[in-house]
Amino acid sequence: MAVFVISADTASGCLTVAEKDGPSTYRRPVSVATGRGPLGLAQCTPGGMLFVALAVCDEVFAVDVPTGRVAGRIRVGWAPRSLAPVNGTPYLLVANAGSDTVSVIDTREGRTTVSVDVGREPGAMAVSTDGRTALVCERGRGTVTGLDLSSLAQGRPGQIAVRWRTALGPHPHIQPRALAVCGGQALVACARRDALPVLNVDDGVPVADVALPVPGSAPAGVAVTGPDGFALVALERAGLLAVVDLLDWRVTRQIRIGPGPRHLAIDADDGTVYCALAQDRRLAVLHLDGVDLSTTDGRPQLDTLTAGARPSAVAVACTNEPAPHGT
Repeated sequence: MAVFVISADTASGCLTVAEKDGPSTYRRPVSVATGRGPLGLAQCTPGGMLFVALAVCDEVFAVDVPTGRVAGRIRVGWAPRSLAPVNGTPYLLVANAGSDTVSVIDTREGRTTVSVDVGREPGAMAVSTDGRTALVCERGRGTVTGLDLSSLAQGRPGQIAVRWRTALGPHPHIQPRALAVCGGQALVACARRDALPVLNVDDGVPVADVALPVPGSAPAGVAVTGPDGFALVALERAGLLAVVDLLDWRVTRQIRIGPGPRHLAIDADDGTVYCALAQDRRLAVLHLDGVDLSTTDGRPQLDTLTAGARPSAVAVACTNEPAPHGT
């Protein structure tokens, strides 16, 4: 099975695709033109299509990873920003910032089955491990909403409903930008808060606040190394990753990563961390093997990969075959 690292280069209207040749080696990256501001990336199943949200239209592209060919176009709401596969189902959620909806795509049929009304300017999403709850960041409202997805297991997308909604601060300008599910809780990154709220996935009740080490650092991305491990938080203005211990909700160390870090993705096979550097036309590549994240001992190996203009998202995709020669 071949593994690819893909960045959504929003400003240049393309994807940058690099095939992994080993733990720290990659084939020469190639550019795949999509146009119209690619922003969100998701692969629902290993070896399947890569889905790409185009932020300045109302479409999601299905892209064949090895060839870079656009294999399908799916109409959704206006300004899709992020994508979230639902575990154990063929469904893909799409947050449409311009129409204040979440579209539900049936990836088997390649079409939108239903659109669910949510709060103002939905963005980043995460789905619980059991596939029963989706958490949606509503940037224009300063809230996170939980959607009940239990009907998807029975193939009934039309029965999705809002289960709960939680305000993250005293005013709507908190702007939740990213979140990640950690077991039964979710860690939320907000543009204008110097702490990360932790919410209960089932009911949205706040259970903790994680104080950030740098005031005004604008957290922009969150990824989890494992259910009992750590969360990595991209601090965009500080150029750092903050490491959060998921057992006691505290920052254990800071890692210098590069200018303008945003979205994060982790290769589940070898633990390599990829971070989109929006101000550097590159992806940071962080190797955490052999590093104890609970302390400040040891220095992770840091490399970079070439990307296009203003990379805003990154994904790791697997395919059954490597890319054809010359693609």
